[in-house]
Amino acid sequence: MAFIRRKSKAYPWPVEVKRPSETNAGEFETEKFTVKFKRLNKKELNTFTDKEDLEALEKIVMGWSEIAEEDGTEIHFTKATLKEFSEDVDFVAGVVEAFQKFYTTGKEGN
Repeated sequence: MAFIRRKSKAYPWPVEVKRPSETNAGEFETEKFTVKFKRLNKKELNTFTDKEDLEALEKIVMGWSEIAEEDGTEIHFTKATLKEFSEDVDFVAGVVEAFQKFYTTGKEGN
């Protein structure tokens, strides 16, 4: 298959967030959703780890799906909601880990 230069630089990717269980002491629960990650160029990728949480998330997260409030109401992606989520340690850890897999898997496939 020929290499195709793509105009789209954003791709959906699964994210798993592990949080301490509220019902089972000493255990974690895993919640899943999908993030649309921006594909960074080499220079952006090299400086990515130097960024604060919110700045890093703003650089890579272009959207999401399957995120909801406790009552089931969908939480739409906005810069304001992303800022709120940047304060959630578990969310940030899950997104950053998924982003690292996004690039690691890409390197393995090439």
